[in-house]
Parts: sequence; structure tokens; C-alpha cells
Amino acid sequence: MPLKAKPFGCLERFDWGADIHSLSYDGSLVVRVLRNRNRDDGIEVTFSKAFGFRFLDEVPLAEYWIDDDFPAGYPVLEVLDGGWAREEDRRLGYTTEQREWIIVTAGSCVSVFSPVEPEICNGSWAENA
Repeated sequence: MPLKAKPFGCLERFDWGADIHSLSYDGSLVVRVLRNRNRDDGIEVTFSKAFGFRFLDEVPLAEYWIDDDFPAGYPVLEVLDGGWAREEDRRLGYTTEQREWIIVTAGSCVSVFSPVEPEICNGSWAENA
């Protein structure tokens, strides 16, 4: 199933060295995304309300990336159609109105169900800091 999505918030394109640095959940979900595996800076994406999330290597999601309309290179996307929400609808046999986001890197990806837009800010996470 093709994924229809649009870039959200961070309109800077990340290169294929981008990766998820870390994620934490304590009522809100915080995902730190490295611009490149050889750097220690990137963006911090905070979902104040996250009703579900999954962390996957990019390989199981490769069917999305091959679509000609996929907005490659943008780290945060709002999913408009397809995606995890549609997979769950098919699996469970009903339709829900989930607002879905996906954080995409060449290393791993995080899909998130959240009714509110995430907050995005620049960050730096030196290993020794």
C-alpha cells in the first residue's frame, strides 16, 4: 500500500546518514533525530500526546519509500493515507480516524499516533555531555 505523506515542521532535507539517536516516553514521546550518524546534532521531536508508537528499522517499511510520490529526505512527515493506521484498520476490520506521523531516517523510523502536531526544535547530543 503506498504511503501518502507530506513534510511537516522541519523542511530541511536530511541526508542518508540520518538516524534516530534516542526516544523516550514519560507521558509525552520525545524522539531525537541525528542529521547524520557522524554528527551529534539534529532535531528533537516532541509529541505531547502519543496514543501509540512503533520503532522499526527502515527495511520493513521499504515498500513506502519506493513510491515516486514519497517525500524523501524529510525527517518528519504527516501521514495522509496508507501507513500504520491503515494497516491496523485492515487487521482489525474497522476504520478509525487516527492522525499519524512518521519520523524517517536511513537507519530507523518511528510511527506515531497523535491527535496534535509535534513540536520540533534543534538539538545537540554530544556523547560525553
